[in-house]
Amino acid sequence: MNHLGLFEGIGGFSLAARWMGWETIAWCEWNEFGQKVLRHHFPEAEGFGDIKKTDFTKYANRTDILTGGFPCQPYSIAGKRKGKEDDRHLWPEMLRAIREIKPSWVVGENVSGLTTWSNGMVLNEIKTGLEDEGFEVFPPVIIPACAVNAPHRRDRIWIIAYSDSNRKMVQGRYGNSSNK
Repeated sequence: MNHLGLFEGIGGFSLAARWMGWETIAWCEWNEFGQKVLRHHFPEAEGFGDIKKTDFTKYANRTDILTGGFPCQPYSIAGKRKGKEDDRHLWPEMLRAIREIKPSWVVGENVSGLTTWSNGMVLNEIKTGLEDEGFEVFPPVIIPACAVNAPHRRDRIWIIAYSDSNRKMVQGRYGNSSNK
C-alpha cells in the first residue's frame, strides 16, 4: 500500500506505515528539523514543506492511505482555544489535500479537545467534509497515550474514514490484488 503523510512531524505515521509493510511515497512537514529527519529516514519519499503551497494532484488515485495529525493548538485545553480564528486551523488544508489525492483511507489524529471546542462543531465539520467527499467515517475514538504504556495520559482522538470508490480506483493500479 502507498502512504502519504501530512503534518508528518518527525515521521511517526511514516514509521508506522513502514512497520505495516507500506511505502511512504510523500510527506508534508513545515518544520525544518522534522524535514531533515524525514529525508534521512524516508529518502525515497518526496517531501513538501508548507501544505498551503503544495499541489497534491500528482498523487491522485495513487495513494491508498493518507494520514495527518493536523495542528492541535487551536483546540487544545493547554492553549487559548481560538479554533477557526487560529492561523494553525489547518483542517481545511487537509481536506483540500484529501480532495486532490483521493485516497482510499484517511486517518486523522488530534487532541481530545476537538470534541469539546464549540460543542464539537469542528469535529462535525470534519466528519461532514469527509462524507461529502464520499467517505464512510467510522465513529471517532479517543485513546490515551498511557494505553500504549506512555507515562502520561495525553488523550488523542482518531478519525478514520474509508472510500470504497477510491479503493476501486487505486486497486485498478494493482490489478486484482489488494494486498500490495
